[in-house]
Amino acid sequence: MGCVSPDGRPTESGKKLLQAAVESRTPEEIAEETKLPLFRVRSGLRDLTEAGYLREEGGRYLLTDSGKEALRKAGVVV
Repeated sequence: MGCVSPDGRPTESGKKLLQAAVESRTPEEIAEETKLPLFRVRSGLRDLTEAGYLREEGGRYLLTDSGKEALRKAGVVV
């Protein structure tokens, strides 16, 4: 499950994780909300953080401005 495409944009699974992180959440909370296995969520969060779409603070993940913009471009109201 790659969350960032080769051109740097979030994939569909990446967008799902970004939507779940609109409010500050832990990986466990995101896994529960998205119904994805925790190991996949952790991997995706790492990819999205490295790409600049999320930031991690104290074990919780939150959208960056880039993450919000990516969701807006995908037609998701943030």
